[in-house]
Amino acid sequence: MTDTSQPADITPDREKWLTPGVKGIGSASFLADVGHEIPTALLPSLLTSTLGAPAAALGAIEGISDALAGAARFGGGVLADDPSRRRKVAVGGYATTAVLGAATAGATAVWQVGLLRTAAWTARGLRVPARNALLADIVPAKAYGRAYGFERMMDNLGAIFGPLLALALVAWLGVQWAIGLSVIPGLLAAAAIVYAIRKTPHPTGRDKVPLKIRVKPVLTGDLGKLIAAVAAFEVGNVAATLLILRASELLTPEHGTRTATTIALGLYTAYIVAATIASVPAGRLSDRLGRGGPVLVLAG
Repeated sequence: MTDTSQPADITPDREKWLTPGVKGIGSASFLADVGHEIPTALLPSLLTSTLGAPAAALGAIEGISDALAGAARFGGGVLADDPSRRRKVAVGGYATTAVLGAATAGATAVWQVGLLRTAAWTARGLRVPARNALLADIVPAKAYGRAYGFERMMDNLGAIFGPLLALALVAWLGVQWAIGLSVIPGLLAAAAIVYAIRKTPHPTGRDKVPLKIRVKPVLTGDLGKLIAAVAAFEVGNVAATLLILRASELLTPEHGTRTATTIALGLYTAYIVAATIASVPAGRLSDRLGRGGPVLVLAG
């Protein structure tokens, strides 16, 4: 008699990886992106039209915000190494980003916009490693590409819906009210990450991991080369808000300010649609290509 059973540790390739925890993290990314894409899409209009600031102010605010967000990710990674800390940082990061981003609506001076924007982006940077570590907790290594591709797809879907919602809110209530209402999806994102955490297996008992920044191990070997390549790309990566502003400036003479802003946001939405369509297929491809797959897909 032939035994056709499989050992318990062998799972089919179509193993279920899209668990409630993964869906919760994906929902958090979607809602968070809806929340922060509204102020992002409207930031050029708020600064230049409402507050009368020059384009250079937008560039400075975005540059400083991105720099602090990057530094915060490094610190957030240290916190995310501890399972209990990463849960608190994830929830706090989502809630803080939502509140600070929406508070930009009440700013009456350019420096206030800069302060709130940089603080919100710092909180966003802190939460990213915690979210990524939570996702790694609940999916097998061979499904990382699909799981992270799904999370990126949900994030990009939020980036599509956010500007579209911003357009509707601006037409109905105006720029500042639209930015203020962005707190609602942002706080819903925090609730979604709480749900995801509840669906994530609790870490086994262990001592607290001491907070210690180790730079040398990160910069050596293949990881250091990868970080250098990504850093080189980011040096030339233009902030989306500057692209929106540039498109608006080019379109305004022919179409007027209001229509130019609408078209520019439409172009930005198309830009995000392309990223959304590519996310899951790219993740699947990286899984199929084996160990070197992620690097090949990233380089491509």
